[in-house]
Amino acid sequence: MKNILVAIDNFETTTIASPIIARTIELANAFSSKVWMLHVAPQSGQAPFNIDKTVLRSEVAHQLHDEHDFCLQLSKCLRDRNVEASSLMIEGATVKTIVHESARLDIDLIILGCHRHSELFGILTKGTEEGLLGKCTRPVMFVPMPE
Repeated sequence: MKNILVAIDNFETTTIASPIIARTIELANAFSSKVWMLHVAPQSGQAPFNIDKTVLRSEVAHQLHDEHDFCLQLSKCLRDRNVEASSLMIEGATVKTIVHESARLDIDLIILGCHRHSELFGILTKGTEEGLLGKCTRPVMFVPMPE
């Protein structure tokens, strides 16, 4: 197992000590794998009619910058623990982006944190036609996250 992709969606609960990162480090060390930290940012929609588009654009840019910095810092923490790690932040649809990047990077395992009732869990598991499990040909590991 040479390449592991970790999908990061919740910045409030994801730390170097969180279960998803701890499991990733464990597997990466065991198999000398490279880790790709992927955050899929939702595509920007139209601004509501009562919000200045310039202000909205600035706020979205600031938020994306903060999220990207977080991903870079998380990758650095993995590298500090002797795990080869890189960060990717891509705007797009979650399932489609994970499937595409998994193929492009020749990923051997996709790791996802899940809360049984989270929005991401629903997107990834709903109907075999729509969810990640129905569209992805790569192994997927769900790591339970604390409630």
